[in-house]
Amino acid sequence: MSWLGRCVPITLACLGFVAVAPAFATPNDELAVGDPLESELRWLEVEGGARGVRTLRLPHLGTRPVTLGELAPRGRTSDSIAATDARYSAPSASLAERRVARWLARDYPVLAALGGRRTTHRFVQAASTDDEYFDASLGVEGSGLVARNRAPRLTSGSGAHLRFSAGLDGWLMHSHLVVGRFDGARRFADPIIKGSDATTLTEESALLYSGRGGRWGIRFGRGRVHWGPGDEASLLLSKTSAPFTALIMRGSFKHWGLHAVALSATLDASAGEQLAAHRLEWEPHPGVRFGLSEAARYQSESWQPIYLSGAVPYVLAQRLLVQDEPDSSQSLRNNVLFGLDAAWRVAPGTRVYGELLLDDVNASGAGNPDKIGWQLGWEGVGEVRGQRVTWNTEFTRVSRFVYTSFFGRSFEAQQAPLGFPSGPESRRLRARVGWDPHPDWQLGVIASRTDAGESDLQVAFVPGSRRPSPWEFAGVVERTRSIEAMLRYWPASGFDLQLFAGIERIDGAEHVEGARANQGFAGLTVRLLR
Repeated sequence: MSWLGRCVPITLACLGFVAVAPAFATPNDELAVGDPLESELRWLEVEGGARGVRTLRLPHLGTRPVTLGELAPRGRTSDSIAATDARYSAPSASLAERRVARWLARDYPVLAALGGRRTTHRFVQAASTDDEYFDASLGVEGSGLVARNRAPRLTSGSGAHLRFSAGLDGWLMHSHLVVGRFDGARRFADPIIKGSDATTLTEESALLYSGRGGRWGIRFGRGRVHWGPGDEASLLLSKTSAPFTALIMRGSFKHWGLHAVALSATLDASAGEQLAAHRLEWEPHPGVRFGLSEAARYQSESWQPIYLSGAVPYVLAQRLLVQDEPDSSQSLRNNVLFGLDAAWRVAPGTRVYGELLLDDVNASGAGNPDKIGWQLGWEGVGEVRGQRVTWNTEFTRVSRFVYTSFFGRSFEAQQAPLGFPSGPESRRLRARVGWDPHPDWQLGVIASRTDAGESDLQVAFVPGSRRPSPWEFAGVVERTRSIEAMLRYWPASGFDLQLFAGIERIDGAEHVEGARANQGFAGLTVRLLR
């Protein structure tokens, strides 16, 4: 990397110290998938307005990312409203609502009172009366981890973070640059420090446009998506996947509680490996959400219009293309996944949810095994002596050969699943409990068990071979059990520190009979933003 290339990120970061201006709304900006604030939105949804205060909106939480304009209260744009509207400073507001409000108050000052005046504003934020605005934010984010018999290390993505956005009318250009450590960075970039994995990279940058009222929009850029109600991860497209570059088109029919989205992405440009996906999320009644998703992997030099439009079921797209080119049926073959999910707030403070994944619906014949994944979850939020308590239990089962394809159309990006991170032939139970003894403090415990067979993304079923049971584990099963405790200090929207420690035990380590591995670990997560 040239001297200039190394200095550009530092120069841009320094510009963030130039000025601090009053907050203005940037409704097209997004809440990044995987942001810690998503947990508070989740508890806000589970609460269901039990405290009698609901100033924030909760749109399509099973289809993320969401924009700030979709979360903020409609039609509230000035500080003067807060002085006359008791809802924006009601003492009965829940902890989740106050935490979300203090973060949104950077762009919607009307929420400052509800957020407790603990909003960390950006370094630079300016707007004109002609729908022009610019903002820049600088921060330090990441985690450090120490473990027995291992050298201390920083997790991938740890380092200095620079975010900046520029808007004009309904357009928004947003970029999130990271100067820090990334796993395997030496394979694809020149390191900043010789012999290290430190480099400059972005996992979240895009050009966005939103129509009037925010009811429809497009997004073209790099990032992650999360479809489904899963907490830790989902089955079809999950926040745990590697980032990818995609065109996303979305639209909301608010009168009927419908949200539609269509996505087209390139996963491997040199090989022409493409991904198309579309989804409908329906909220027929507050606290009840249904989702229907479909995704297809296909091979082409560029995005095919029949997939790009999102208007045709992908199970039919292959038939239409083969109808046009009967002699190209093998090269036009796709791999399709279907997803169904539902979430139901049984009562204020209690919610159940589930997701079903059906893989490769094109497969036919008695010789092909079922390829299915499913997930069930139960979660709640309540109070003990005025202090918030939260819990979530999630069980996920992914059968053998899910996500794989014998003709090369597997659902993976950067050699990892686009869906559930443990991949095919896995079973995982995870439970977490949280306690907030004070608005600034949070304690939590996470316990999990994961069983994984020897089949992975590289092991696909080939028609004509012996049909194995999809629910039986192959070879030596690796069983991982872990428990982790966490202490978090989060006094302001831009100040978040987290200490964690735990122990992990693995039986059948590396799928070797009788092999065991036990290790303790501890770490610190830092998120300082301005």
